[in-house]
Amino acid sequence: MHDILRQEEKTVYALRALYSRYGYRPYRMSKFEEYDLYANNRSFLPEGGAITFTDTNGRLMALKPDVTLSIAKNLSPARGESVRVYYDESVYRAPDRQLGFQEITQAGLEYLGEVDAYAMGEVAYLAARSLEIIEPEYALELSHMGFVTGLIDALDCGAAAKAELLRAVGSRSEPGIRAAAGRCGAAGAPVERLCRAAGLYGPLRRLIGELRDMSVNAATERAVRELAELCEVLDALGITEHINLDLSITSDMEYYNGLVFKGYVPGVPTAVLSGGRYDSLLTKLGKQGGAIGFAVYLNLLERLYGEGKTYDADVLLLADGQPGTAVAAAARSIVDGGESVLVQRERGRYRCRRTARATAEGRLEYLD
Repeated sequence: MHDILRQEEKTVYALRALYSRYGYRPYRMSKFEEYDLYANNRSFLPEGGAITFTDTNGRLMALKPDVTLSIAKNLSPARGESVRVYYDESVYRAPDRQLGFQEITQAGLEYLGEVDAYAMGEVAYLAARSLEIIEPEYALELSHMGFVTGLIDALDCGAAAKAELLRAVGSRSEPGIRAAAGRCGAAGAPVERLCRAAGLYGPLRRLIGELRDMSVNAATERAVRELAELCEVLDALGITEHINLDLSITSDMEYYNGLVFKGYVPGVPTAVLSGGRYDSLLTKLGKQGGAIGFAVYLNLLERLYGEGKTYDADVLLLADGQPGTAVAAAARSIVDGGESVLVQRERGRYRCRRTARATAEGRLEYLD
């Protein structure tokens, strides 16, 4: 576990440095928020509820299950300006109800203000660079809610059917799309177009032309334009590989209104990064402007960093009855040399790279 934590810490420091270089500033939130914020925006939250309690003033509070909601509530850019913040925080929710509530560590950033082509490209670029810090062979997969919902709107179905169609697209289920479309009387080219979109996957730049051919209304045309502009900004920022289009990446229509994306690295079976544009949340909170951001789920990286052998320390230093000053001198020499040390009287079951003994003069004598 020692090595896992150290690697995660290195990742967090590297992410902080990356975000700072693009003008993002640290954001710290209280561990507690009034529960009403989460109760009124349940569908914006990932899976799992909130841990609640009543404080000394009688208010119902929640142990924070989300960071983005807090940022959207508490920060507002001035007209013509933007707010750029990053964070590394723990949130508390139950993504798997059988396992109960968990502490989920995450780092990420949020951009609040006018979301133009550059702002959207900057956030996507920083998402890609975040994945690259974790593992160079990453994949950033993009979708656009405007394009997907535009195709669904072309079927002219009711709200319930639209939600069902969105779920079917999210699972790439062609039979599910056909069944949901059939129940609301939709058929023909619009249904075939949606089925085709659900299975579309590949390098973003290569598929822009195909998206143009599939466009059917103002919403899809706007989405294609934004994705094409995003390609140009990413090229200018120096990201030309590992960016794919996957229209099966969808999110709640009530909040997400544009670009959405997920990030993957080899060795972890689920997305380690998730983000998107959520102007609609700001509107619901009574605020002007747009918002886009993402989170990196650091707790999932244990699967990646924990595959190798882990150690309690680099060096197990056996005190072996030597004077405290001699042991202290030996321990200090190990730490000053850039390694970690664990001082014990006996070998025990500790896992260390090497074992040493302190001499009476405070020198090191390595035993293996």
